[in-house]
Amino acid sequence: MSLRTTPVKDPDDVRAFFDRLAPAYRDCHGKAEELLRYRLRIIARLLDGAGHGLLVEIGCGTGMHLFPLAGRFDRVHGTDLSPGMIEQAEFLRLRHPHAERIRLSVASAEALSPVGDAQANVVLCVGALEHMLDQRRALREAWRILKPRGIFVCLTPNADHVWYANLAPRLGLSTRHLSTDRFLGKEKLAELLGSAGFEVELIGSWTFIPRGDMPPYLARLLTLLDSVGRLFRIPSFRGGLYCRALRRG
Repeated sequence: MSLRTTPVKDPDDVRAFFDRLAPAYRDCHGKAEELLRYRLRIIARLLDGAGHGLLVEIGCGTGMHLFPLAGRFDRVHGTDLSPGMIEQAEFLRLRHPHAERIRLSVASAEALSPVGDAQANVVLCVGALEHMLDQRRALREAWRILKPRGIFVCLTPNADHVWYANLAPRLGLSTRHLSTDRFLGKEKLAELLGSAGFEVELIGSWTFIPRGDMPPYLARLLTLLDSVGRLFRIPSFRGGLYCRALRRG
């Protein structure tokens, strides 16, 4: 098993890629429900102290993270570049107990026109920043829509992980779904957040092993390394980065 990278020239190619995935979109890196619960636990910790106003998720996909948070906020608003993803999310929204609190919009992270300035208490981004063509601009948009001292929470792959930085290049294996995908390490993520006007409160590691993108024997090796990384606090053995940052000003 190996990943094949899709060539991308412009946002239309990115949109088309995720539109194709939308009808049968699922987590392909392990037991989907278990992994979702794990990510939601991380998000809940990072949201400590957040108000109950508006949460905006950029790159929300089918709403797998957005919908479980709808009961915690007065309103939640999911945006995604892909009309196909938003169509699937809307189908699920209509059956959600808090459907009236949920709004969905087709919009790129780099141009969040459905959301006005300083409206959001929280902006959330899970597994999407790496796919954005202009990450710096996307973070500036997140800053724009946040209220002063609003919270930005992000979960993304760790570019400094041994898989991305060492093993995959040496084995000649691809790590990118799109040719434009760009993974960030801790220093680069902090630099981008700072340049967008954020005050970084926390950047840490979480367990992310892209099992669906590699042969099973490598997934087992990375699982072992992740355990060692958790025990001895070795960031390069951990596949994911999380961050919590505040809007300055």
